[in-house]
Amino acid sequence: MEMEALQIPMLYGRVAIAVAALAHALCATFIVGSSVIGAAMETIGHVAQNHRFERLSRLIAFTLILTTAGISFLGVTFVFLLNIFWPRFWSQLFHIMFWPLLFEASFFLAEAIFAYAWYYSWDWANQQPARKRWHLAFGWSAATSSLIAMLMIDMVASYMLTPRPPDDIWAKLFNPTMLYLDTHRIVGNLTWTGFGLAGLCAAGFLRSTDEDEQLFYRWAGGVCFMIGFGALLIMPAIGYQYLLRVRHIEPQAFYTLMLGARSWLFDLVATLYSLLVLFGSWYIWRSLRAQPANDEGGTARLALPMSLLIVAIAGMILSQPYQLQHIPGMQILTDRLINPLGKMQPNKYFALAFLVVFGLMNWLFFFRSYANRVPWWHGQSGSEKESSSPALLITLALCAMLMMLTMGWARETARAYNGYLIYGQVRLEDERSTYDGLKSKVAKPERAPHPIPP
Repeated sequence: MEMEALQIPMLYGRVAIAVAALAHALCATFIVGSSVIGAAMETIGHVAQNHRFERLSRLIAFTLILTTAGISFLGVTFVFLLNIFWPRFWSQLFHIMFWPLLFEASFFLAEAIFAYAWYYSWDWANQQPARKRWHLAFGWSAATSSLIAMLMIDMVASYMLTPRPPDDIWAKLFNPTMLYLDTHRIVGNLTWTGFGLAGLCAAGFLRSTDEDEQLFYRWAGGVCFMIGFGALLIMPAIGYQYLLRVRHIEPQAFYTLMLGARSWLFDLVATLYSLLVLFGSWYIWRSLRAQPANDEGGTARLALPMSLLIVAIAGMILSQPYQLQHIPGMQILTDRLINPLGKMQPNKYFALAFLVVFGLMNWLFFFRSYANRVPWWHGQSGSEKESSSPALLITLALCAMLMMLTMGWARETARAYNGYLIYGQVRLEDERSTYDGLKSKVAKPERAPHPIPP
């Protein structure tokens, strides 16, 4: 049955889906990361008999409950908007990827059940030691369910960029970029969630007036920061492998993102990544500098200022754009089309390597500080003196959130800019009759109109 046309510009539908999808993805990634981190924190606390880890785990479980409730509403809204603005695309995608979508919904339901059981049985589990194993099982079941649900949705997302014949079930599910995308998103989820939880702990610290509360939030913020910063340093290696697969399989999409009209999005990701490494190293320096002068960590206090300088220079190089003509508004400032400093080989490769190596060195200094005779979170005193460190954690959380949104937008726009909803199979113009009631007569775009850059 032919549906009545909406009689609105297609841009409205694109904006509506972009907003809904990005908001949904932000909560979904936080759920995956927080469930894994929360279960790990409770396990460490139980094994080490450390009350701080138990308390942090319960705090994370509370955030997991809130985001699980929020994503339920966002998920329904997302599907509702797909049926309104992109009914033909959604019908075809649902038919092709029926089983992954069904399993994703099932495992999300399982994650919600286990997450609520995990949070609301906390006092029950603390009454008897034998119940603790059941409680740990609830937490890890929620984490496992969320990871499987993400795997299912990554099968769908990767298929839309690198599809395989719909009648070959294994080829379309395990398409060439599926495992790379899923691995990259797992590490990215830990990065965003780690920084996000650290920002929440920083906000708790700023709101607290009790000294013991401030001590806990300072410690908890450092632990969550260490998880996010450590995962951040792994992301480039996985992202590089993912981009290589896209380059060989869908060169047109790769060109659009790296050198074409959407290359400014990749430059924005590089800028946000550089800021995360820089602000993270700055937070480490401020934290370790507050330790007593006669305590361990003298090498770190000497090395971190030089490391900060190197990270800042490397970040400025990595953030340099190469194709200036594709940056919105740049033509007002200059007529140059190319910025030689922004060349990927070798400038940005060296800059990225310096960011990762010196970021790792800073992370190791911070990790070692937990074993010092006087840990770094005990060495700070005075709320006015401490206020900049929580501000840095909140800034890191905002930058991580923006980087996650930008990476998702970049992946989707590499496909949509070339006119595809499913790359090479379903075009944007195929949905034209939904908006104006006219059948499209636009020819199918070429798959690779641009040469592969060296």
